[in-house]
Amino acid sequence: MIRSRGIAALLLVSFCLSTALWAQSPKELRKLKDEEIAKIKAAMPDKAVAKPAQPRKMLIFWRCETFFHTVIPVANEALKIMGEKTGAFQVTAVTDDYSVFTAETLKQFDIVCLNNTTSLKFDPKTTPERCAALMDFVKSGKGLVGIHAAADNFYQWPEGQEMMGNKFSGHPWTAGGTWAFKIDVPDHPLMAPFKGQGFKLSDEIYRTAAPLYSRDKQLVLMSLDTSDPTTRNVKEWKAGDEDTGMTWVKDVGKGRLFYCSFGHNDAIFMNPVLLEHYLRGIQFAAGDFPVPTKPTAAVKESSVEQAKGSGMEQQLAKVKTYDFGDSRAALTELSDAIRKAYGKPDELKKYEAALDDVLKSEAKYAGKQYACRELSLIGTDQSVPVLAGLLTNQEYSDMARYALERIPGEATDKALCAALAKADGNAKIGIVNSLGERGCTAATAAIAKCAEGSDKVLCGAAISALGKISGPEAVKALDKAVLSAPDNQKTLVYDALLKAAEKMMSKGDRPGAMKIYTGLNKEGVPAQVRSAALQGIVKASRGGAK
Repeated sequence: MIRSRGIAALLLVSFCLSTALWAQSPKELRKLKDEEIAKIKAAMPDKAVAKPAQPRKMLIFWRCETFFHTVIPVANEALKIMGEKTGAFQVTAVTDDYSVFTAETLKQFDIVCLNNTTSLKFDPKTTPERCAALMDFVKSGKGLVGIHAAADNFYQWPEGQEMMGNKFSGHPWTAGGTWAFKIDVPDHPLMAPFKGQGFKLSDEIYRTAAPLYSRDKQLVLMSLDTSDPTTRNVKEWKAGDEDTGMTWVKDVGKGRLFYCSFGHNDAIFMNPVLLEHYLRGIQFAAGDFPVPTKPTAAVKESSVEQAKGSGMEQQLAKVKTYDFGDSRAALTELSDAIRKAYGKPDELKKYEAALDDVLKSEAKYAGKQYACRELSLIGTDQSVPVLAGLLTNQEYSDMARYALERIPGEATDKALCAALAKADGNAKIGIVNSLGERGCTAATAAIAKCAEGSDKVLCGAAISALGKISGPEAVKALDKAVLSAPDNQKTLVYDALLKAAEKMMSKGDRPGAMKIYTGLNKEGVPAQVRSAALQGIVKASRGGAK
């Protein structure tokens, strides 16, 4: 147990330290608003993924020697709520006091979580006991969880950086941008919340750079999808950025590391899918949820002899019989071959045709999902008819849309519009979402009809899509929706109108945007919407200058 003096230092996050030690950290973390806590609780999983073998105790350490992330108190609260609600663990200490890093103190914990820590002072020369305490803690069989800036530490301690698997070297993907992400190991237990589908999200993303970051050293489960133009075409792009890891796991001695780059923006900890992902990672780190940790490169290397001489036909045959839980060696080899064909149109067409054949075959769900994921990267008009044939199928619609969303051109828009008229249920909702993401103006009238229906979920999806499509017809439909929407859905319409105005501004249509902003800056409209509209009016009147 911690001695009485240690308890005070450990549990009181407002413990007074010298200004030099606090750096950019505040002396006291802010308290969350009731509405923030409500959002976190509503998004939190209801139960643990696995029953803990014993009560698990977590230490949250949040010290910042350089940049302080304002999300820290949000993440702290989310982890407390997660532990209380699911029973997977209990947060028993939240501190930024280095005194916790002794062998005796750490004995009481099962998990140490580094919550957005920056430039932690761990130095084998000046603080050897501190370094040994944390490393021995993990290697002895305990768990280490890293959130976002946990990769921005240990600059005097190479072994610590090696354990984390990365160090800070920039974030060209800024917090205000919306970036695309892909699931590298869709059948991995920690990735189950994503259902094998890539997605887009706003957050600040750290660059991952060799040699600390390496797929030979850690199992990378999720990464940036740099096939997405917005995600790839950022300022300060560097060679190597095409492999930017987001989540990884690794064994450290007898212990376990789980790291996730998501965690700069407050909304991350109010996102049900990401909270479920974090819960699974934490339970893995605690030792209650055993999952594969062998690096992909190592798996591939171990199967080289088996794969020797195997051509594309053999790999495709394995794709057609592949099921979740099977070896991914053949899939990895095929993906690598496709990447090497980039810049060679004739070769890529052959691979595209082969993937189309997988979709036409009796391949299992997992194999078809893999084919769609690859087609999202290399697909052209050639694949549109095959993918379009899956759009109205409730089982395969999502994976087909994932691929089609990323295939540019009128053929894709026409296929999605045609499927919208035939689809129902979740498939129809998904198609509406895809048309919105593509900004398909040709679908405006059909989506506007969906916004008038009785299905609340479909109606909500249609309203959001109209905001993304923008344009006079979409705005007209949204103006109509404001009048007919129930009070609990009006906020969604207001948000869509603001997005439509923002898109008009980006296209140089200031009069159109000004009309929307003026219409929203009036009595009866919620104060926060009026405030946003007023800011829009100022921006539009200045010609869009910030």
